[in-house]
This record gives sequence, structure tokens and C-alpha cells, in this order.
Amino acid sequence: MNHETFLAARDEWRSKRPDLVDLAELNVYRSLGPSFEAIAPSTHHEAPYRCHLAERFLAHLGLEAGLKARTQVSHGVRRSLRVLFGWLASRKARVGIPDDVYPVYLQLAREAGVDVVRFQAREGLPKLDTCDALLLCEPLKPWGRTPSGEEQARVEAWVREAPGQRVLLVDSAYATPPTPWTLRLMHEELAFVLVSLSKGWLLPDHVGLCITPSRWKEDARAAFAPLSKDEQKLRIGYAALTEHAARPRQVSEILAERARLRNAFITDRPGLRAAPCVGYFAVSQCSFEELLEQGVLGVPASVFGGPERMSILSSLLPAGRVPAAHR
Repeated sequence: MNHETFLAARDEWRSKRPDLVDLAELNVYRSLGPSFEAIAPSTHHEAPYRCHLAERFLAHLGLEAGLKARTQVSHGVRRSLRVLFGWLASRKARVGIPDDVYPVYLQLAREAGVDVVRFQAREGLPKLDTCDALLLCEPLKPWGRTPSGEEQARVEAWVREAPGQRVLLVDSAYATPPTPWTLRLMHEELAFVLVSLSKGWLLPDHVGLCITPSRWKEDARAAFAPLSKDEQKLRIGYAALTEHAARPRQVSEILAERARLRNAFITDRPGLRAAPCVGYFAVSQCSFEELLEQGVLGVPASVFGGPERMSILSSLLPAGRVPAAHR
């Protein structure tokens, strides 16, 4: 079941069985957005300039200002990946892309004409010697894992063996700030690290950074140069990073509370066979149909490219049900 099919099925089940416990909300923006005021565009004189957005974003993440020289600005991770996949296609690179994380990865790769090596990230790494480039999501959505120490060492050794040929891309949209491993990859110049305002500020498609290794700096600059500038989005992004700098912490606190409540529900229902929530997802070993038999509406893992025998449980409140304390 793909994402569109599932959304239609979810609406149908909610209509047929209003008694179901709905643990199937996937849209964090729709679920948490009403908890916060809209971010108005900044009128600061720096706001419409991408270079100043980069400075503010790096400072917010606690990263040194010197990284600005190897940072490119886009509207977000999706836009950055579109550019990078186009660049990799021009190099005729074989790119390892997980097919059980975010279906848009494969869509963007197809559009760019990339030669894809598909792998299932929840089970580990692909055969690295078959790849010229590799895309990883860190932390791994929705499976709630991070590469093991052995896997991290393998990835790093793979890049170091041919640093002028091999390209590591790390999607860090789900971690604000990035994880310790991602930060190390960034500082040791082993990876392109992609961050954005999407999850921390609930601002998709507004501002994202691509922090590149120095050896690829000029290639990245040329690849990102054709991107159009949207002043309104830049001004909103600048306001997010200045006037609303506390929002990622506030979002994190709400998600932590939702995860706590979801974990209590999971503990009380051992038949769900679910692991604790990581972020706003928990993995259940039950199929979609098995969950329905228990009065729970979950998400088939196949929506993410996973096996049909498993499901994902969301801690997000269904849109429209926002606790008063979070308004």
C-alpha cells in the first residue's frame, strides 16, 4: 500500500469504524501546526540574503561560522537532493538509496536519471563496493535506529578509500541538531550533510542547508547556482531562526510528551508487539489487519517501503485534535 492509497484507506476506516484508536497520523505539520502561531516574514535587512540565512542557521546549530564557505542554501532537503542527484547523474554515479525510508528519494532519483542501487536501510548497508555514492537518513525514519559502530566504520572507510570519487549524503532533517555521528562526518569532511527548518520549525520547503566537504565545494556551488530565490521564504526562514529560535525545543517537548503517552499505551497493549516510540514513530510486528482486529488503526509498513507483515504506529494526534495546553 503506497502513501496515497493508505490515506484513502485511512479515511474509509475512520468513517466505518469511529471506535478505532487512530495511531496513523503521518503529517507532523498538520498535527502540530495548530499548536503554534504562524511565522511572519522578517523585515530585518539581512533577511532576504541566503548568505545571512546560512550564518544564522549554522549559529543556531552551534556550528562554526567557517562552515559557511562550504554551505549551500536551498528550500529544504528535497530541493537539495534534487540538485545533488542531478550532479551525481552527470557523473554517471551508482547511488545507493534506501527504499524503505522516504519514497520521494526514489522519485527524485528517477527524475534525475540516477543509476540507483536500492537497499533496505532497516536491515543495514548495501554492498558498498557496488556504489559510487550513498544516501543515508540519520536518524533512520521510521525504523528508529542509527547505524551501528561497525556500520559507521564501514561507511567511513568506504569514503576514505576514494575520497575524490565516493560521495556520502546524509539526510539530517529528522535531527535538530544533527546526531553526533553526523556532526563528526561533517567536521571530518566525509559527507554532504543536509539540514532544514522542516521538522524543528514545522516549516517545510522554506530553508535548508547543504554542508559539503571542501573537495566538492566548487562542484556544489555550480550545481546549486541555478536555484531560484524566493525572498518571502527567506524572510520567513530568517524570522524562524531569530524571533522563533526556541521553536525546535518546544516542538521536541510536545513530541516527547506524545511519545511518553504512546509508550504507555503500547505497554498496556502487549498484543501490539511494538517497540518504544523513537521520534514520533513506533514499529509494530503486527500487520495492518492484525492491528485492526485489536481496534487500532496503524500504518502499513509498506507505505514506507517496508514489509507488509509490519506496521508503524504514530504518536501524533490526528489533525484537528490539539490539546488545549499545546495551543
